[in-house]
Amino acid sequence: MPSNPNFNRSRPFHQSLLLLLLLTVLHPTNSFLPPLNPTKLILKPLKSTVDRYEISKGLVQDRLASISINDDFAEVEEQNVFGVITDAFTGTLFTLLHLPDTCGIKDSSKNLRVLWVRALLNSYNQINDPIAEKLLPKETVGLVTGDAKALLKPILKFAEWICSRTTYIDNQVEEFDGFREGEKNVVLFGSGYDTRALRYRSKTNLNFYEVDLPSVVEGKAKLYEMYLRENPDGIEKVTSRFLGKDLNEYKEGSLISDLESLGLDPTLPTLFIWEAVLFYVNESPKRRIFTELYTFNKSPERNENSAVVFTDSLKPFLDVPFTSETDRFFDGLQADLVSHRSRWGGAVHFATTVLRDSSNSMTALGEHLKKEDLVMSYTPTQSNNPKLLHSPSLDNAWYAVGYTWQINGYTSPVEAVDAKRDDGTFPMKLDKDGILKPYATRLWNEPLVVYRDSSQNLVCLTDVCPHRSAPLSMGTVEDGSLKCFYHGWSFGDKGECDDVPTQRSVSVEKPEAQKKFREKVTECQRRHAVVEKDGLVYVWRGELLEADPRLLPSKRTGDMETQPIDSVLDYAVDYSYIVENNLDSPHLFYLHDGSVPPIESIGMMSKNLPELRLRPFQDDCGFGHLGRFGDTGRVKKLLRFDPPNIVRHGGVSGFEEEFHIVPVAPGRSRVLLRQHLPKGPILSTITSIPKMLPFLTALVNQWNNHIALEDGAVMQGQSHLIEDMDAPRMQMGGLGDDLMARYWEWRRKAYGETNPWFGTLQSAPKQKPSIPTGTTYGDSASIIESARELNNLIVEVKESVGIKQKYVQQTPEPIFAPMNSRNYLRALVLDDFVKSLFQGLEPSSTMLKTERSPYGEETAPREKALDGSRLPGAENVGKTAPTVAGLLAAAATWGVIENAERFGLTQVLDRVAVAVSTSFGN
Repeated sequence: MPSNPNFNRSRPFHQSLLLLLLLTVLHPTNSFLPPLNPTKLILKPLKSTVDRYEISKGLVQDRLASISINDDFAEVEEQNVFGVITDAFTGTLFTLLHLPDTCGIKDSSKNLRVLWVRALLNSYNQINDPIAEKLLPKETVGLVTGDAKALLKPILKFAEWICSRTTYIDNQVEEFDGFREGEKNVVLFGSGYDTRALRYRSKTNLNFYEVDLPSVVEGKAKLYEMYLRENPDGIEKVTSRFLGKDLNEYKEGSLISDLESLGLDPTLPTLFIWEAVLFYVNESPKRRIFTELYTFNKSPERNENSAVVFTDSLKPFLDVPFTSETDRFFDGLQADLVSHRSRWGGAVHFATTVLRDSSNSMTALGEHLKKEDLVMSYTPTQSNNPKLLHSPSLDNAWYAVGYTWQINGYTSPVEAVDAKRDDGTFPMKLDKDGILKPYATRLWNEPLVVYRDSSQNLVCLTDVCPHRSAPLSMGTVEDGSLKCFYHGWSFGDKGECDDVPTQRSVSVEKPEAQKKFREKVTECQRRHAVVEKDGLVYVWRGELLEADPRLLPSKRTGDMETQPIDSVLDYAVDYSYIVENNLDSPHLFYLHDGSVPPIESIGMMSKNLPELRLRPFQDDCGFGHLGRFGDTGRVKKLLRFDPPNIVRHGGVSGFEEEFHIVPVAPGRSRVLLRQHLPKGPILSTITSIPKMLPFLTALVNQWNNHIALEDGAVMQGQSHLIEDMDAPRMQMGGLGDDLMARYWEWRRKAYGETNPWFGTLQSAPKQKPSIPTGTTYGDSASIIESARELNNLIVEVKESVGIKQKYVQQTPEPIFAPMNSRNYLRALVLDDFVKSLFQGLEPSSTMLKTERSPYGEETAPREKALDGSRLPGAENVGKTAPTVAGLLAAAATWGVIENAERFGLTQVLDRVAVAVSTSFGN
């Protein structure tokens, strides 16, 4: 039951539809990992007479023993229905494909599937594995190497997991091979029908040992024999030594001893590699194996240079994606984490760990393999300007001011993604009059205009013409030049003035004079450093020549690919309210109860609020909260503030969202919200369907509009009471408010004693103004300032409509919710119509929580039908099981709504919206 029985909510139909899509997209192929018990390691007193090897072994055993779900060892969970169906299909398929095979391979659908996909990936140059195809039957290999492979190209979108883990492991083997001269050991666990030993056969200093199921190693040995028989290379060297064993048998016995009995020389540097096999190993043998691995080099007779590489599951020891937690875990095993990425919310880790030497120091191998400094970040996207965290400042920072598609002339994310090319670029879009307009915005109240020059590079200028201070944003972009609408003065490459039409008539015979005049115009223009990265446009606040692109936020290379979905939100409040709101975890459960996806794995429902636990953290990028349910629950959500104006959220299954909260002007903010959906096979399939990505974008945008309207109403109330009525920012603190206090501490230091807002355009650099002032208030600067502060009768020109152009004072123009919710509300009443027509559900009442009496009786009049009776099907309000007809109708409705302007139906839809709204009593 909700924490407050007086509140209930009717979810809009489009939210139910999006919820179904999100459940499908975010549902992992394996069940969620069990929660990690965060009980800290307590070391028992150790006797000084125990040698270093036994001490290390005891430390590792105690560390592993301290991480436990319960007293019983967990068994591997059964495969879900998707895995069962896939294995049944591929098992049959590969049995047929291998009918001509004379090697006598016993079927292993997972391993054969990987071998065929590797051959296909190599054929498309996505991995370097020319041997894979040579291990396949000659009669059928053409399916992945010949002309027929085009039919299988769609499979590539599902092969990212195989491609990424292959690349990662190969890189680690290459680095290990480059460590010193002489022989070295490479031990492969669960590599199936991989070709690594054959591909590195020419590197005679690598001795390969492979551990897998008996049937697999038997088949692999036959494949190797066939390959060497047909492709003799003259190298007198054993390809691999095989240990055929089920790893679950190591509840007792020694894995290392079995390997040494095969010939493993422990005096050589050794690299252990785990490739997607720990999913199938139970907890008891896994603990025993980990103890052996992480004490391998502590024995005096063994080489101290040893490492372990994972592209695998680390549960139950580790089931969160964070590098800081991963580093902490391996530190407890006396190992150094030198490389790390995670997939699927921590279900899989790509990690390279180096065992420390007997003095608990990093070994020479560790120094060799460490190629980058680990960023102890809780999200895959990281800030690269840590100085702002420790020395708060609003200057010398990059601010996102728009998306690439906005610069290219698009006004909505749906329109942009619909026009997006296969290479990820957007064609330039003219307005309805065939004109290409520049992008106008503000940053800290400074009016800015952005356009592309003749080389398609971005240019950002202060939005004022040096001639007569007309807004350059009223102009047009022609052939890479921004032309002022007033007199045609134009600015081209790098913002330099390239034409003054009247100057040609004044000095037609003096081209040098024209050039010098244009140079003076350029000196008058205030230019800003601007770059675009990952589809976002950033402007540097600070000195132009000090702009450093290395400080831009970045996504770590090697992380799982995601599908970004863009949204834009306009708020009539100061940016600080939005920062606070997005750092506030408890309000998600209460204000947005029923609006945020009510997925149990996410758990953002009011009934869970009493179980919410928040832990503060600070990493290399910012500070925030980790949220979980109960004292031992797995982390479900995180929030982090990246100075100066970004809030990041992370969730389960690799979902991430970034809020670029733009301080537009006092009392005015814009949020560039980008949500990253993990791009696994299911999402790749959905988005490959024509028009499906625009449809998904429309649903996500409308969902965000819904949330923004709820937030916006509260924040405007806060703003009025605080700004106008002198209410305290926070009088009594509660759960999660410690983050507000940290943010305000940072903000006070960043503001200092100065006003961060851009003031006036009083003069241009290096050029004395011809007419320095002449305002309504006179010429005296002090009089002008005082008059502006006292006079509230200034007429605010919001928009002036002309024959060709219009002037908009509030730039960027507030065309998005919550400031402009026209499109959303129009969609909402049509949404209500679909719900009532196909499901018998009640209207969503424009997101208002339906008030009920303590006895459950309805008190809100809009929940009644026109005749006073209950609407049919009202008991189904909020359920997420729409009918097929409802889904189809919603899809058609959304298509019409999002293309209303294109089809000239805007006025028609407005009239329909009014009619439907009236009929439902809204």
